Amino acid sequence: MKLTQIVVALELVLVVAASASLMFISGCGTTQLVDLWKDPSYQAAPLKKVMIIAMPRDQARRRIWEDAFVSALAEDKAGTIAVPSYQLFPDRLPDTLAIAEKTKEEGFDGVLVVARVESSQQQTNVPGYVSEEPVDVYRHRWGAYSTRWPTVYHPGYTEVQRVLSVQTDLLLPQEEGRLVWSVTSKDINPSSPQEFRSSVADLVMDKLVKEGLVR
Repeated sequence: MKLTQIVVALELVLVVAASASLMFISGCGTTQLVDLWKDPSYQAAPLKKVMIIAMPRDQARRRIWEDAFVSALAEDKAGTIAVPSYQLFPDRLPDTLAIAEKTKEEGFDGVLVVARVESSQQQTNVPGYVSEEPVDVYRHRWGAYSTRWPTVYHPGYTEVQRVLSVQTDLLLPQEEGRLVWSVTSKDINPSSPQEFRSSVADLVMDKLVKEGLVR
């Protein structure tokens, strides 16, 4: 085999390996925190008691999301107490007035609001490429095989990925619902809703602990 043919063959292997890696990565959800904001003027001590409010209309999903955040904070062995809102308002999502009254009555100094999950699509154009691939041809005249290296074009394609995002806001109920911290969690092609939910809860709560907003 000629040196140029060996180089072409190696390049082909690398292209295939890179494509396989891209497919693997795009198929595995990796949640990231984006658009993080914190009120620079807020310098108070960590919150002591936080109400977790998830906004899905479906009551079962609301409970599942709230439990995920409570469990994530418990895993961090934090001193802050987290209470899911469905324990206080089991029938429906509370309105602003009900939240204000309950937080004052129960001694909550923070409210963590988890918005509804937003779903969108992201398109990525993967360009085509040209390679030389070996083809064995039997030569009757010589009674043996020979190898040809024809040029093969691999067409490009468009890869469509599902993007999930959810915003989480930290409010101070005793200061008229003042917003002191906000973040958006984003994932591309998560393997399941359960994985996305757990990843969001873990990342958000870990970040709140590290920034000293909860303890």
